[in-house]
Amino acid sequence: MSSHLGASVLSLALGLGFCLMEAVPAAAAEARGLTPALVEAMKVPQQNLGSLSCRRLWHLEHKVLAAGRVCLSTDRARRAFGKALPCISDEERILPKRARNYLDEVRRAQRAKSCPVD
Repeated sequence: MSSHLGASVLSLALGLGFCLMEAVPAAAAEARGLTPALVEAMKVPQQNLGSLSCRRLWHLEHKVLAAGRVCLSTDRARRAFGKALPCISDEERILPKRARNYLDEVRRAQRAKSCPVD
């Protein structure tokens, strides 16, 4: 292979790599068991959770549960997320560890704000 052709191939590969960089985190997330719905539900960075209202924290908590296909236990949550994919379990342990950790942080923020438990 000529050096010019080799440089062109390398340039093309690098260009494709930069174009696909946005897809890599999603692919890596799915490899860790995070579905696109869970990635979307967990888009609020953990360091920003403390700035959310109790209402927003409640919504975020249940959005993650619904995206992870955990069966929602309250009428309020079922009404809010009735169009979510059908649930598969009442157990949060079906969620990937990263999603469970995220829920822990959401709930920690709720406790810090003395949010009502619902």
